[in-house]
Amino acid sequence: MLAARPLLLSGSRKNIGSGFDTRVWSDPWISSIPARPALSKLDNTDPNLFVNALIDPVSKSWKVELLHELIQPEDIPRILGLHPSSKFSRDAYVWTHTKSGNYSVKSGYLAASASRRGDCGLPFQGPSVSALQAQSWKIPTSRKIKHFLWQSVSGCLVTCQRLVNRHLATDRLCPRCGMEEESINHVLFECPPAFQVWSLSQIPFIQGVFPSSSLFVNIDHLFWRARELGGREESIRIFPWILWFIWKARNSKVFENKDVHPADTLQLAMKEADSFRTARVKDSFLESAPPLVPLEVPVPVPGSIVCQVDGSWALSSTLSGIGWVANSGQDIIHLGLKGFRSCQLPLHAEFEALLWEMRSLISLSLFHVDFQTDSLELSQLLDTPDEWPAFSLELEYISMLKLSFFFFFVFYFTLS
Repeated sequence: MLAARPLLLSGSRKNIGSGFDTRVWSDPWISSIPARPALSKLDNTDPNLFVNALIDPVSKSWKVELLHELIQPEDIPRILGLHPSSKFSRDAYVWTHTKSGNYSVKSGYLAASASRRGDCGLPFQGPSVSALQAQSWKIPTSRKIKHFLWQSVSGCLVTCQRLVNRHLATDRLCPRCGMEEESINHVLFECPPAFQVWSLSQIPFIQGVFPSSSLFVNIDHLFWRARELGGREESIRIFPWILWFIWKARNSKVFENKDVHPADTLQLAMKEADSFRTARVKDSFLESAPPLVPLEVPVPVPGSIVCQVDGSWALSSTLSGIGWVANSGQDIIHLGLKGFRSCQLPLHAEFEALLWEMRSLISLSLFHVDFQTDSLELSQLLDTPDEWPAFSLELEYISMLKLSFFFFFVFYFTLS
């Protein structure tokens, strides 16, 4: 019965009678699919504003001017389509999946099946979490955080409660607050430091709605419903990093006995989210840019030099070759060619060519340089260094050498 409760809530809507029992900003009374609260035009809302305040007590009609002052325009036609009545002293819940508003086993089964298939907009979360698991991989964030979201929804995070359940520990209490069992929902949402992080963020924080005592309701809120409740996209999209850094703060306490202040947790999350978005903008710019052609690429900065680098590698050969050429306009002003013992992979040869080119340019006192490579992998490696641990040493060299240049970025070009 409890497992079916989210299904019933997802298909329920408050039918407005007198409006005295329905809160404007938290109860599901707007006739969308699924039903939801009204969307506010104001930055700050009164959580105790009831629908009856929007109804003229004499004519039993809507106060249209007040609706336009408080509520988003797209919701006003839906509200005006409702007909408040003086016959009912209380507002009542109705089932949205039948014409009559009465629940039937058939309609409940059809709604549950549609939700699991993802056919009905915002899926409910009952005994199945497949929709949340699938959505975890669609969130625009880094791969490690996507995996972390999937682990959270799947119940795979190593909390004290789970360790005790698997007979690997004896203490269920939360190591941060020591007041309750450390469940996944507790550590991410209910523990006082985590709760403070959410309250400091700009994600819609509604008492009794979010954060709640259900992990699945909380994740569902972040995935979908926060936007339906009027949350701004730029405020909501940070939530994967907030969850990640709450978990990291918990681990700092467990393994290092280090307390991380909630404000610092939020600041780290915002910083990482901004870095991720900046990188995505750069990637999308490069993908949409037309392919660059060697020796015909315009110099983007007056006085700068275009340097193209390449590496040669063959599995059957004991030697690898690397080379670079520096162009100023259409004129070749410097070049270099060298052979050395074969590298492990072609990418190593490309990397060695870039390192040698950078050292050569520094020795020539050339610091206004635009670097180009025909190796897409090399360009991707430099854009996402954390995902290439096999090149950590080479990346350290790059980090030191690039300090000598006024601007450092390796563009990808193709031969045509």
